[in-house]
Amino acid sequence: MTATCLLGAAFLFIEISEFRSMIAQDAGLTRSAFLSAFFALVGLHGLHITVGLLWLLTMMAQVLAKGYRADILRRVLCFSLFWHTLDIIWVGIFTMVYLMGVAQ
Repeated sequence: MTATCLLGAAFLFIEISEFRSMIAQDAGLTRSAFLSAFFALVGLHGLHITVGLLWLLTMMAQVLAKGYRADILRRVLCFSLFWHTLDIIWVGIFTMVYLMGVAQ
């Protein structure tokens, strides 16, 4: 869980750095429809990652406080389903926005 939390936080840091860099190069929301969609789509994914990290920190605290009881394990399983769904969605976003956007 610690590795997941650190990697998720690193992902958010990179995403925010990319947004700042793009805005500094005058490639912000109002530049084009593509960039508007890009910021909305990737930003929404970043919001979900932020929620996931908060949820993960909560789960880590519960495991530390209560151990791996059956109810805690069920919550960890639900969290893992959420987190892996974000992984699958990111593969789609990466393919559509980054790979297909560069190909044009």
